[in-house]
Amino acid sequence: MDPLSQAVVGAAVPQSFAPRQHLGTITLLGALAGMAPDLDVLIRSSTDPLLFLEYHRQFTHSFFFIPLGGLICALAFWPFVKRRLDFRHTYCVTTLGYATHGLLDACTTYGTLLFWPFSLERIAWNTIAVIDPLFTIPLLAFVVAGVVSRSVVWSRVGLLVALCYLGVGYIQRERAETVGETLALGRDHREVSVSAKPTWAISCYGK
Repeated sequence: MDPLSQAVVGAAVPQSFAPRQHLGTITLLGALAGMAPDLDVLIRSSTDPLLFLEYHRQFTHSFFFIPLGGLICALAFWPFVKRRLDFRHTYCVTTLGYATHGLLDACTTYGTLLFWPFSLERIAWNTIAVIDPLFTIPLLAFVVAGVVSRSVVWSRVGLLVALCYLGVGYIQRERAETVGETLALGRDHREVSVSAKPTWAISCYGK
């Protein structure tokens, strides 16, 4: 998904477990770690302009890279927060934030190598658009409310709302594919593969 969505989800998860005195720091660390896997776009070649597409959503997004990704983030950020958090807690926060990235990307359509290096299949659950303000803005509001009020309740409610939203996306995808399959059978199309891709748009109709 877009960087803001990744940052918000990456912040919300560790924030929901954060102690009040370090809530702001933990929220920031989670947000930064939540965006970190997309640094794979820096893998480029002057002789192969499509190389970055090959490596985008690849090993940095894998389940098996999460502990290392969290460690890299912790090593990078800890010098700035060591007066507030020890390294162990910093690593826990960055790992939680980092872990959200691949899962959220897998909810979109492009496909994510969640099981690299054991599988090169790109997982795409097709439940949410790459950019969806209806998902991101409410969760952002909950995260900000949590920081302002110094309460983890807001982020927990926000995550519940976000999960419900993704659940509705799954149900809608299933409904759309069922309609497509029924239509194909009604037209006597055989051995067809039907898939539904989510999108977000505002349509304006004038008289």
